[in-house]
Amino acid sequence: MISLIACQAYAQKMNIAGTVIDTVAKAPVKNALATAVRIKDSILISFARTDANGRFELKDLTIDTVQVTVSSPRFGDQSFYVFGSPANKDFDFGKIVLPPKSQQLNEVIIYAFKDPVYYKGDTLVYTADSFKVKPNATVEDLLKKLPGIKVDAQGKITSQGKEVSQVLVDGDEFFGADPTVATKNLAANGVESVQVYEKKNDNATEGGEETIQVMDLKMKEDAKKGYFGKVSGASDFQNFHEGELLANKFKGSQKISVFALGSNTPRSGFGWGDMYKYGLDNEMNKESDDEGNTYWYGNGGDGANGIPQTFKTGIYYNDRLSKKTKLGFNYSYNNNQLRASGSTKSQFFLSDTSYVTENETNNNQKTNSHSLNFSISQTLDSLTDLVIEPKFKLNELDQTNFQTTKFLTTSDTLSHQTDILNTNKAEGYNINTIAKLTRRFKNRDRLLRANYNFILSDDRSKGLLKSHNTFYTDSIANDTLGNVIDQQKTNASNSQTHNATVTYTEPLSKKIKLEFEYNFNYNIGLQDKKAQNYINGEYSAYDPDLTNNFKNTKSTNRFGTKFIYEVKKQSFNFGAKVRNVSIVNSNLITDQQIKQSVNNVLPFMGYMYKFSDNSRYHLRYTTNSNQPSINQLQPVPDNSNPNQVRLGNPRLLPTFSHNINMSFNSYKPISGKYIWSSINFTATDNAFANAIVYDSLGRTITQTVNVDGNYNGNAYVGGGIPFFSRMLELNPSISANYNSYSSFINGKKNITETINTNASIDIGINLDTLEFRFSYNYDYNIPRSTLSNASNKPYSQQQLRANLTLRLPFKMMLETDAEYNINSQRAAGYNINYVLWNASLSKMFLKNDNLILTISGNDILNQNISTQRTVQDNVITDSKTNIISRYFLLRLTYKFNSTKTKDSDEFDF
Repeated sequence: MISLIACQAYAQKMNIAGTVIDTVAKAPVKNALATAVRIKDSILISFARTDANGRFELKDLTIDTVQVTVSSPRFGDQSFYVFGSPANKDFDFGKIVLPPKSQQLNEVIIYAFKDPVYYKGDTLVYTADSFKVKPNATVEDLLKKLPGIKVDAQGKITSQGKEVSQVLVDGDEFFGADPTVATKNLAANGVESVQVYEKKNDNATEGGEETIQVMDLKMKEDAKKGYFGKVSGASDFQNFHEGELLANKFKGSQKISVFALGSNTPRSGFGWGDMYKYGLDNEMNKESDDEGNTYWYGNGGDGANGIPQTFKTGIYYNDRLSKKTKLGFNYSYNNNQLRASGSTKSQFFLSDTSYVTENETNNNQKTNSHSLNFSISQTLDSLTDLVIEPKFKLNELDQTNFQTTKFLTTSDTLSHQTDILNTNKAEGYNINTIAKLTRRFKNRDRLLRANYNFILSDDRSKGLLKSHNTFYTDSIANDTLGNVIDQQKTNASNSQTHNATVTYTEPLSKKIKLEFEYNFNYNIGLQDKKAQNYINGEYSAYDPDLTNNFKNTKSTNRFGTKFIYEVKKQSFNFGAKVRNVSIVNSNLITDQQIKQSVNNVLPFMGYMYKFSDNSRYHLRYTTNSNQPSINQLQPVPDNSNPNQVRLGNPRLLPTFSHNINMSFNSYKPISGKYIWSSINFTATDNAFANAIVYDSLGRTITQTVNVDGNYNGNAYVGGGIPFFSRMLELNPSISANYNSYSSFINGKKNITETINTNASIDIGINLDTLEFRFSYNYDYNIPRSTLSNASNKPYSQQQLRANLTLRLPFKMMLETDAEYNINSQRAAGYNINYVLWNASLSKMFLKNDNLILTISGNDILNQNISTQRTVQDNVITDSKTNIISRYFLLRLTYKFNSTKTKDSDEFDF
C-alpha cells in the first residue's frame, strides 16, 4: 500500500531539462544557473547548475505553473513559462541559446499541454496534430476525424448537429463564400487548430437566424511562410478528366492564392457552398430573400445528380497595408454544365379517389458566374474600427427541360399524357455592400456597433413553354380532345434593400450588462411577368391571365433590449424585441393595393453552464418571423408545369415561430471519450402552407396560405468510446425527428405527420500502417395523413459503409471504400438495393514523396443511382436520377512547398 501511494505521488511530479549553448561559440555553457519560480506566489521551488555539457535538470517538481529562468554572468537571461498538467509533465527545452548580455529580450516562449478538444471562451478548439490522418490528407479528411464534426458527400459540414455556414482561413474568407475550396484543397498538416464558434449574422433577415456557426482554420506559422500548393491531372483518355491547381504564397500578413478546377466527373462539385447553385426543374424563377441573396429556383430539381462539367477559377489576395489598414480582394469565375435525367412515381391520395403519375425528365443546363469581392478594414483610432465590404455578382443561365408525365388509375390504366418543353435564358447582377463601425471604450465591456447593408439586384429572363396533352379512351389515343400551350415568357425583376442596425452594450457591473438594439429595414421589390401566345407565326398575343406587374414594399422598425449576466462557469441572458412591419402589395396592372401592418413582440432567452473547459450545457429560446417572397405574393399563375400550376397570394402574412434548443457536450481529452447531444423544437403560427385544388384530370393549382400549428422537433445523441490507446474507436448515435405540417386539399384541412428514427454505429481501427472504418445506418420513416389513410405507408433505408487505407511497402498506398444501400417499402421499381465500390492505388516518387501516381476506379460494380422518397401533403413521391457510374482514372499529382520537404510527415516506411 505504501509503495502504491508513493508511486501515485511520484506520478504527480514534473521534470524540466535543457542544454545551454553559447550564442557566439556555439559551445556548451558551464555553470549557468537554471531556476524555477512558482508563478502564483513567486517562491523559488528548485534550481540547478549546468554540467560540462551545458545540461541541467530540475527533477520531481510539483505540477504547477512555473517560470524557468536560465542565466549566466557572460550572457543575457532566457525565460520560459511552463504550464504543467498530469498528462504533460516532462519538458525538455532542447538547446537553449543565451543572447548577448546587452540584447533586449522581446520574446517569451510558453510551453503548455494542449488538449485535443477544449473550449477557449465560447470557441470550441480542436488541436489538429492530435488527430492522425492519412498521408497527403486534405482539411476535409481532418474534419472527418474530429469528434462532433460531420462532412457529407458534397462537403457540407455540421458541428454538433448544426450546419457550419462559413469556413474561414486565419479569420478570412478563402475564395469568397465557397468553403469547399478550402476544405478540399488545403493540406491537413498545415493546420494548427480548427475553431468552431457562433457569431452574429450581419446579414440576418427579419426572423432569420441571428447567429451563424463559423469554422476558422488556423494555419501553422510554417504554412504561412513561403509558398505551397499542388497541381493534379487525371483522365481515362476517353471520356472523363479532372484537373486542379492550387498555389498559395504567404509573406508576413500578405496572402496570395490562385485556384483552378476543371472536371466532368462528380468532382465537379455542384454541392453545398457553391455560390452559384441553380435549381434544375422547369422554368427557372428568380427569388430574393430578406438577406438580399438572389438565386434561381424551380419546383424541385435533380440537384447535383446527373452528368456535370465544371470549370472554376479564382484569385485571393489579403494584406495588411499598414498597422491600421487591411485589404482583401477575391475574384472567382464559375462555368457549370449539367445533363440530368430522372424519373419519379407519385401516388396521390384524395378523400374520394386515388391515382398515380409517372414522370420522366431530361434537363440540360449551363451557367456562368462572376464574383468580385472586396474588404477594407481601417483602424480609425485605438478604439474605433471601420470595415467596408463591397460584393458584386454576375450570373447567366441557359436551360432546356423536357418532361413527360403519364396519369394512371390505381389499376395502371393510362388516362392521359402530358409532354412539356421549357427553355429559359436568364442573366442578372447583384450588388451587396456592407459597412460596419465598431467603437470600443475605456471600459472594455462598453461597446457600440453600427452596421449598414445595401443590396441591389436586377434579373432578366426569357423562355418558351410548349405543352401538349394526349387523352386516352380504352387505351386509344385521342388527340382531338387534347390541348396545346405554346407561349413565350419574359420576367424582369428588381430588388433594393436598405438595412441599418445600431447596437449599444453598457456594463452595469463586472457580471451584468445591458444591450440595446435598433434595426431599420426597407425593401422594394418589383417583378414584371409577361406571357405571349403563339398566333399567326409569332409570339404577339399577351395572355392577360398570365401577365402581371407587381410591387412589394416592406419597412420594418425593430427595437430590442437584452439583459446579460456572466460569471466564470455560467452565463444567462434574456430580452425581447418589439417590431412593426408595414407592407404594401401593389398590383400595377389593376391598380389594386393591399396594405398590412403587423406588430410583434419577439422574446428570447439563453443559458449556458460550463462544467469544465471541455463540458457544457446550453439552453436557448428564440422567436422569429419570416416574410413571404415576391413569388409567393404576386397574384399571377406560374404554368411552367401546366399540370402543377402555382398562384401567388398577396394577402400572405409573416410567420411567427417559437424555437427551443438544448444541447450538452463533453469531451475527455485524456481518454478521448466524448458525447454530443441536442434537442430542438419549433412551433410556427401563420406558417406558409399549400392550398391545393385538384381538377377531374388530376391537375393541380397550388397557392401558399397561412396556417397555425405547424411543429417540428428533433433529438440527437452521439458519442465516441476509444479503446487500446485510441487504436479502436466506437461511435454510436441515435436521433429522432417529428414533423407536423398542415395543408388544404380541395378545401379540406390535411395534417401530415412524419416520424423519423435513425440509429448508426461507426467503428474505426487506427494502426500505423492501416486505417479501417465500418458504419451501419438505419433510417425508418412513418408518415401519417388525416385525409387519407392510404398514404400512411412506412418506409426505410439502410446503409452500410466501409473504407480501408493501407500503407504498403515501396511507398505505396491502397485506399478503398464501399457503400451498400437498401431501400424498402417503396413503390414498384424503386426498392433498389445497390453497392457503390471505389478503390485507388497510389505510388509516391521523388526524395520528398511529393510526386504521386494514382490509379482509381469509381463505382467499380457499375450500380450507382440516386433514389429518394418524399411525403408531403397527400402525395408520396419516389424518385431516381441518373448519376455518373463506373469510370477509371489515372492521376498524377505534384505537391510543392518552399521548405522542400515531404507534404506529410506521417507517411513513414
